[in-house]
Amino acid sequence: MRRIPFHIRQAFVYVGGLAATICLFFVLVSSTASPDQLIVGTWEEVTWKYEKVDKSQDDSIFSGEEISETLKNQIAKNLIIHQSEKWRFRKDGTLQLSSRQKPDKTIHWTMKGRGHVLVMQHNQTVEESYDIAKLTDKELVLHFHTQMQARGIAKITFKKIR
Repeated sequence: MRRIPFHIRQAFVYVGGLAATICLFFVLVSSTASPDQLIVGTWEEVTWKYEKVDKSQDDSIFSGEEISETLKNQIAKNLIIHQSEKWRFRKDGTLQLSSRQKPDKTIHWTMKGRGHVLVMQHNQTVEESYDIAKLTDKELVLHFHTQMQARGIAKITFKKIR
């Protein structure tokens, strides 16, 4: 009986290990929910905070602090999301914005890039983008740039309720 040379056995081990790693990678990638799937459901606003503030201004007191209701209304005055407490993302690409004070509003949403940019469109003309800082099955964190009082990045945190 003839023995297989060591370098050939070693090659089989390397090729087998590579094949197993590739298979494991594809299993993990295919079993992970995409951002489009994770975002579907009803989300409730928890907080608005200043995440980053322009350091050229002496507004460092805002950084990390919760945004007051009055300032939140000023920031969101010209945004699609103005005074919406619940966001219901649907699979068909529509988003229902609900508030106690106003009637529900339905807009369209898509994700761009690698699922890290949320784009909302209203009436085929108004378009807004938000950076998705965190998206899990329980929490959604959006960042957007603001020019009110302290120029910087506002952070909206949501918890999933359904």
